[in-house]
Amino acid sequence: MPDNRPNILVIMTDQQKATASHLWGSPFCETPSLARLATEGVLYEHAYTPHPLCVPARVSLWTGQYPHMHGGRRNETWMPPDAVHAFKIWKEEGYHCGLIGKNHCFNQETDLALFDTWCEISHGGLPKDDPARGMAWYRPLSGINAAHELRRTMTPQSRHFGYAVSDFPLEDYSTGLIAGQTSRFIQQHQKEPFALWVSFPDPHEPWVVPQRYFDMFPPEVIQLPPSREDEFDAEGGAPERNRILYRMLGMEGDALEDIYGMLGVYYGMVRFIDDSVGQILRTLDDLGMRENTIVVFCADHGDFSGEHRMQCKGGVFYDALTHIPMIISWPGHIPQGGKE
Repeated sequence: MPDNRPNILVIMTDQQKATASHLWGSPFCETPSLARLATEGVLYEHAYTPHPLCVPARVSLWTGQYPHMHGGRRNETWMPPDAVHAFKIWKEEGYHCGLIGKNHCFNQETDLALFDTWCEISHGGLPKDDPARGMAWYRPLSGINAAHELRRTMTPQSRHFGYAVSDFPLEDYSTGLIAGQTSRFIQQHQKEPFALWVSFPDPHEPWVVPQRYFDMFPPEVIQLPPSREDEFDAEGGAPERNRILYRMLGMEGDALEDIYGMLGVYYGMVRFIDDSVGQILRTLDDLGMRENTIVVFCADHGDFSGEHRMQCKGGVFYDALTHIPMIISWPGHIPQGGKE
């Protein structure tokens, strides 16, 4: 008998705020692939991460617990060894479990052994040890490493941030590489149910994007978010923790040209991811697997990207950091085109 259990495909981005897409209010960043996914499922207008840092948010996603329950409040506290999480359950149910992309969640040997396929890549490129297990990267490692060298060596424009534009083959950037690897994974696992975590490291800093995506967001297209000049003054009303964070991440004194440049790269990364999501969805279509695959799109947390005159993120609960995109789609099984 054929195994009719649905495939599970969780697509996560790193540091993508909800309002970086027109679906959640961006006036200039169109995400057509996410728009397509939303018509095939439910778009969550008010999805919020339980923590504005990577590891606590990821552990919460996979355990279904708030950080005060699983104990992780910092990026140094990974998945607890005794935690019950989704991949343990899926593995017990006979699913082929896989990760393609950024981990920053699992480091216990017992957890890593649950994954039949492990293709890890993060902001700085491939890990120094074993870059893949169960499936070799489809691109030469030398090209992948070359495309990520700039992220490790670029000179920041200011003490607050750095960004760069480059022109390598799209397939060698982490975003393009993950999309291509995911398409090949799906092709290879048509006959067995899989639970795959597709984890894009972008649009997290260090901010580097291909030229063609940077060109989509020139300064005249980008709209800077409003800000209040005295927000972080002693009498501005912000809590002390937030004022300290502003001293670390605030863009006061940075050239407007560089702020526009940084945002152009950030939104270019968002659009690059969107095109890659479209590639993955087309693979499911071409193989006739779309209606038997649950697709979840979300981010671990957001990014200031100019809001409150800051960039990046920190351990505070501003809307820019906690309001995340989320879409769940399973054609024929859950409502299509809905909003929650």
